[in-house]
Amino acid sequence: MNRLFVTIVMYERSWQETSASPLLEKAVKNQQIQLLVYDNSPHSHDEPFFQHPLVSYFHDPANPGLSKAYNKGFKSASSGDFDLLLLLDQDTELTKAYLNFLMTETIGTEIGAVVPLIYSGTTQVSPVLADRYINRNLAYPAIGEQKQRIMAINSGTAVTLAAIKKIGGFNDAFPLDFLDHWLFLRLHQEGFRFLIANQKLNHDLSVMHYKTMTRERYEQILTSESKFYRDFDKEKKKEHEKQLFFRTIKQALSPKMCRFSRRTWKEYLSFRKDHL
Repeated sequence: MNRLFVTIVMYERSWQETSASPLLEKAVKNQQIQLLVYDNSPHSHDEPFFQHPLVSYFHDPANPGLSKAYNKGFKSASSGDFDLLLLLDQDTELTKAYLNFLMTETIGTEIGAVVPLIYSGTTQVSPVLADRYINRNLAYPAIGEQKQRIMAINSGTAVTLAAIKKIGGFNDAFPLDFLDHWLFLRLHQEGFRFLIANQKLNHDLSVMHYKTMTRERYEQILTSESKFYRDFDKEKKKEHEKQLFFRTIKQALSPKMCRFSRRTWKEYLSFRKDHL
């Protein structure tokens, strides 16, 4: 039986509005998990459930993103005898089947992370193969243990405590965007394998909604994206440079995305200049 520590991040949503709350409450009351609720909302939430001895509630109105929350969960899990740290956000619909899988599946020491199949609507968005540049032409790994390099979104991923310790925790240089890319690159670099679970979870992937995305939010994504390829996944610099160029054209021709085209072009010129 694997001991499971869960960290869930909330933002401007009550606990009852969080997709996974009913299942997490039941698991806590059955003493199956220990839970950290990290609340990035401007105002704190007072819930009777947060008083449970197996629940820790932490309010951070500064809204530092995900890495701070995950590192706090990592620190808490490290102080106990836990095997896995499950990362969740408020938009992932956790299932009882996946939770049971994490608690009962035999996980070898060579495994760095367990990942489910994440869908946004009818489209699988995670995990994907990451030996190539990740764009809209996605390729997916097979179910089961994988040695190939993959990338999976943070929410729904269960990282082994041994693996997190090996890579030194989560990188605060990626407080929100591309933290998942960095995490799976580092796990792969350290020689860990990945267990792809045949478990489907639904997730509302907000970065796919260009129509409602603010310029500030796009700026955050673009900056983290370039930092990742500039400083970490350096062998894909040329592919990223080309992607920025073609993305600029595509955005300029799209009514939904044209407002981002100038900023993408500026990023392309800056990124290209760094590598001339």
